[in-house]
Amino acid sequence: MRRRIRFGAVVLIASPELDGAGGSWDVVIVGAGPAGSIAALELARAGKRVLVVDKESFPRFRIGESMLPHANRLLTDLGLMDRVEELPHVVKKGLEISFGDGRRDPVAIPFARMLGDTIKQTFNIRRSVFDQMLADEATRAGAVYRFDERVESIERVARGDVRIRLSSGPVRANWIIDASGQACVLGRHFKTRRLLEGYRNISYFEHFEGVRRPDGERTGFATLAMCRESWFWMIPIDERTTSVGVVVDEAHAKRIPVPPNRRLAWCVEHCPLVADRMKDATGPTTNQVVGDFSYTCEPFAGDGWFMVGDAAAFIDPVWSTGVTLGIDTGVASARRIIEVDEGGRTAASAATSYARRFARLRSGFHGLISNFYDHSFRELLVSGHGPLDVDAAVVNMLAGEIFEGVPFQVRWRWELMRWLREINRHRKVVDWIRPHSILQAGGVALPSPRAGVIRGLRRGERGRPSWQPS
Repeated sequence: MRRRIRFGAVVLIASPELDGAGGSWDVVIVGAGPAGSIAALELARAGKRVLVVDKESFPRFRIGESMLPHANRLLTDLGLMDRVEELPHVVKKGLEISFGDGRRDPVAIPFARMLGDTIKQTFNIRRSVFDQMLADEATRAGAVYRFDERVESIERVARGDVRIRLSSGPVRANWIIDASGQACVLGRHFKTRRLLEGYRNISYFEHFEGVRRPDGERTGFATLAMCRESWFWMIPIDERTTSVGVVVDEAHAKRIPVPPNRRLAWCVEHCPLVADRMKDATGPTTNQVVGDFSYTCEPFAGDGWFMVGDAAAFIDPVWSTGVTLGIDTGVASARRIIEVDEGGRTAASAATSYARRFARLRSGFHGLISNFYDHSFRELLVSGHGPLDVDAAVVNMLAGEIFEGVPFQVRWRWELMRWLREINRHRKVVDWIRPHSILQAGGVALPSPRAGVIRGLRRGERGRPSWQPS
């Protein structure tokens, strides 16, 4: 006989044999974010005994509020889009991109420009309500959640014999899924977590009310403001609240003349477009800080274990890929476990296919992100419609087409865009634009006019920045 235990808004359904500190489970999932809860939901629906542990409790503050259209496809398949639509959210139909000095109006990149018959909108949402909804659904399916529960050590990881010591005591399972986000529980256990040196950035962020938003045909659009050593996001997440943050190159962040917990306000003050949008905003006077957030923990799966979402890898938040990737890989890991347990494939085959797919996605997103940090690509992106609908192909990629495999009509246009980027570095294809510098606007001297413009590319691939005179 099962009994119900209420923990905040989440009802835990526990069997007597699983009460107490320990217990034996089919799957233990570390982390109660979207990746972990989606995996828990899928496994519980298949009849698996699932334990989800998290070192924190709900509600909690998280960024990563903006989705890709691929998330809508996954959530619809899981029967969850109706639940999303019941929550406070903003329909996202695209984004706008601007150089932050306000010299020109932001350029709209609507998902309606996408090529082919595909989903052309998604949503922005406050993570605290989204994560809670997913945990509630997984709990209703039979998963058990334990909050304020830390992983003290991992003693053994092998299919059928996973042994974990939690802060409350030992736990055994047949499988483990690491959905711990940047904590990278398995990556640190296996000592595979490796920082991506080309992306040593620091992010400063908070939630505000009263931020002026795009309106008219751009209602719900996220805004990216690009500067020389940084970029800003402004994402509307409900009727009143906007997520605002800035990502700054680590070397330049050290030159900002205020403490880390006050750097968002300083950066906003010295970016004309963002300052104008936030002149009537209200919110915290300090900001949250995250650094060293670009890493990989390859390999991503093995004998009895999977890493999903940010626990496996994270590069950069610029294209809002994190949560959608977490949902996708949460589903993928759960379904592979089910297939193995039902005799549909071997454990080795499941781990290999999952790891290859994750590596493909990571490589694809790395390409998208490295292009963003190439100023020549930025110039092309904000220049308007390109030849042969190359701009539409870029929108397809930014919307997450990469998850399902890039169609040929998108792929060849994307390659053409890359060639135009290379040409634009040396020959003017579109207007060359000297990027605004928040540091110089704030009276901070920079060591070199070339510094901080192109990151994420090997030095030999950089060429000459298009705005830099020869």
